Amino acid sequence: MKILIVGAGLSGPLLAHGLRRAGIDVVLYEREAAPDERSQGYRIHLEPEGDLALRACLPDDRYERVVATSGKLGSGVTVLDPQLRVVHRVVVPPRVEGADGQHLTVDRLTLRRNLLADLDVRFGAPFERYELLDNGRVRACFANGETAEADLLVAADGTHSRIRTQLLPEAEVVETGQSLIFGKTVLTPQARELAPAAALDGFSAVAGDDGRFMPLAAHEYRTPCGDEDYLMWVVGSPSTMLPVELSTLDKVALQKVAAELIADWPAELGALVRLTDPATVHATTVRSAKPLSHWETVPVTLIGDAIHTMVPAGIGAAVALRDAALLSRRITERNGSLLPAVHDYETEMLDYGFAAVERSSQGAL
Repeated sequence: MKILIVGAGLSGPLLAHGLRRAGIDVVLYEREAAPDERSQGYRIHLEPEGDLALRACLPDDRYERVVATSGKLGSGVTVLDPQLRVVHRVVVPPRVEGADGQHLTVDRLTLRRNLLADLDVRFGAPFERYELLDNGRVRACFANGETAEADLLVAADGTHSRIRTQLLPEAEVVETGQSLIFGKTVLTPQARELAPAAALDGFSAVAGDDGRFMPLAAHEYRTPCGDEDYLMWVVGSPSTMLPVELSTLDKVALQKVAAELIADWPAELGALVRLTDPATVHATTVRSAKPLSHWETVPVTLIGDAIHTMVPAGIGAAVALRDAALLSRRITERNGSLLPAVHDYETEMLDYGFAAVERSSQGAL
């Protein structure tokens, strides 16, 4: 059996590891010519289901490396008003390793490095289209001229998935009307002095009453791994409040707009934004997938943001990893042919995946 995975973010590589453990031939295709580290590195939260997925698919030593290079959890989640007064706080239980999984905070770049280790990855291969073959297999065609046949093609290519567009042209991903500018500031002594205390001890978010918001969270590695500790920040607002279309701006201009958007908030917040290396600054709009009914199963399926893009709410990454682990388990533990196993995965994934999409919309600031 051979399986092709398109997309080398997080869920695609994890699926590849799970399949490899069962001796399945798997190849990972990625549109980037090489790992773009600047576009991959921010703090993300993994709920216990994400930790369990990592345990299920990774070799023991690789999983241990992921945990060792994860971040310190901090003691809670805090919502602040624009005067940095505490509005709401939830205390997070201490890290506990057990059968039910644990909460992890990870740097996306560091996690991706760990997940890509030892995998067969074909970089510089943007996906173009697939063809369903008469023999029940699938042929994938790439922009670099390469083609490959397999028993299953898996889309792990994110929100703008070209595989989803071909397989499910009726699928909708809608704009929520919010835009985000985000970056990371190295945790120098100056940055520590400027940061709200809540941002250095867990996750925090400043929430205005006009739709503006600013998540802030320190990422301090549990053990040294060669990367610097940093403060992740996001400046979000209704897109209608922006002075210009963000996609037209370079990184320096994005940084300037982010600082100006919060100019009437405490000066230390804008100072944190201005301390950031512009190379780490990016912008995006917030999107959410509309629920789908199950389709006719073919040797093409989807995981992660390729099927259930959701509003950033601290749950999306774990759900994507859960997809990878579930699909791996359904394939490797099947008793018969492949497609019924894929069908079972799809029906279960659609249920919990779009429940998570709804939960993310309700939990957004």
